[in-house]
Amino acid sequence: MHLKRVALMTAAVVSIGFANMGGEKLLEKHCTSCHMASNPTAEKVKHMVAPPMWGIVRHLKKRLKGKEEYIAFVSSYIMSPSKENARFTKEAIARFGLMPSMKGTITEKEARIIAEYLYNTY
Repeated sequence: MHLKRVALMTAAVVSIGFANMGGEKLLEKHCTSCHMASNPTAEKVKHMVAPPMWGIVRHLKKRLKGKEEYIAFVSSYIMSPSKENARFTKEAIARFGLMPSMKGTITEKEARIIAEYLYNTY
């Protein structure tokens, strides 16, 4: 029984690691052309076309209740962004506008992987 539990725990840790690796690659491929993954320099701030990832994640973690609500919101928003569903300030929306829908570019499963990666990383 103990060995079975250890095997299950090991499998869970490995699968989380793979999800995070996949999340990082998906983020780089689909998101970082607009959203900076690291802190922007003063020069980069002038040319930002979207808020940096850490800012989005910090903002949403304050407003959403826990990991599951965060993942559900972010993965849904990635696929269908709208002013009605936006959790960002009017100033941020005025500056950057709404992000384009990623529907047709990524799958819903990939959107969830990205959302989970963001939650776990930032």
